[in-house]
Amino acid sequence: MDIQTLIQKNLDQLLYLADKKQVLDNAMVVKIGAFVAAAVLRGRFAEQKEVTQQEINGVFGIIGDFFRTSFGGRSFSKVHFNKMTSLSLELIQETTFDQDLQEFIGSLQED
Repeated sequence: MDIQTLIQKNLDQLLYLADKKQVLDNAMVVKIGAFVAAAVLRGRFAEQKEVTQQEINGVFGIIGDFFRTSFGGRSFSKVHFNKMTSLSLELIQETTFDQDLQEFIGSLQED
């Protein structure tokens, strides 16, 4: 599975869970995108011990395109994109990121 397909699949699953739980709004979309991006970039770093600016741009580009296609420009704007990238870069620096990611996913799965 290529990285674009993997990212899109993860976004689809988390958006579905958020919608099912009736917590899907712009803030949640930003948060989902941030966690998915951070997880992909952290995985890449763990594997390669580095992440290039091109890879970072590629991950955010895939997520941004997915959201713009899914929600349109008004629902996912440049402001949302900038919030997502900032949050993602903050998340990835947390020493508790792996646990935070699991808790976030768990919060969407709980009934």
